Amino acid sequence: MSFLRIILIAAAFIFIGILPVHAKDMIVKEPPKSLSKYYPPESKQSKWIQQMHKMSTHFGGVFVNLKEKDFENVDIHADKLVEEYKKTSEMVPEWEDYFDIKAAEAFAAAAKTHDIAQAGKASGKLGKTCGKCHAENEVSVWAKFHWPSFHKIKVTDPISEKEIEFDDYMGSISASFKGVTVNFGEGQYDRAAKALKIFKSRYMELKSTCSKCHATQDVKRFYVGQDADTAFAGLSQELDSEKPNPEKFWKNIGLLGKTGCKHCHLVHRTNSFIQEMWEK
Repeated sequence: MSFLRIILIAAAFIFIGILPVHAKDMIVKEPPKSLSKYYPPESKQSKWIQQMHKMSTHFGGVFVNLKEKDFENVDIHADKLVEEYKKTSEMVPEWEDYFDIKAAEAFAAAAKTHDIAQAGKASGKLGKTCGKCHAENEVSVWAKFHWPSFHKIKVTDPISEKEIEFDDYMGSISASFKGVTVNFGEGQYDRAAKALKIFKSRYMELKSTCSKCHATQDVKRFYVGQDADTAFAGLSQELDSEKPNPEKFWKNIGLLGKTGCKHCHLVHRTNSFIQEMWEK
């Protein structure tokens, strides 16, 4: 059997074993309370994800070194994988059934034969334990521990000058937006122009709100940047004219909606919905 064929067989076992997740397997449920002690604020470091990286590194290290015929490091990574796998299995009591210590030990033994095909075959059973846990918990863990919660953000409304919850602030932006579009659709251009000033003030304040998480100017202005400036300028120009052009008006409304609101929602809203469900 050629060396390339052996590598392909091993790779197939790896990917089949590690990634057996299908859409029907995905679950979104709140992670167990005991996991919280491995993430901020209870822990200074994200210890759980560190364990994931350790196991992944040692697992990958076995195959990297088998390919390079560095058998001394193959054995080191094999032993370290079992060590970290056992340690991880004891960290979250509610998840102990996801782990199969015998499968980890069998993989390590196969790796130490220095036969990449045997190691690939033995990786399948071990990989399935990882894949099952990921299918049932990975999305939830990322949503809870890796995404900041919008529900903890306070915003000072530039119109009322009152500090309000972020969700309430987004509601006020939506109401201001409706004031612009509804009045324009009714031909009430003076009212639409007045509503536009309120909407713009609230919308552009998001530059400050986004900076609570996004520190750099490029990221901060991704949704509230040049496209938004251009759209607001175009809207103001139409509403200040003697006879506003509906085509130009709605084009700029669409620019705000697609490059600002929609893009932000596509990135953040799903996790926000999940977090809100758990917080309630």
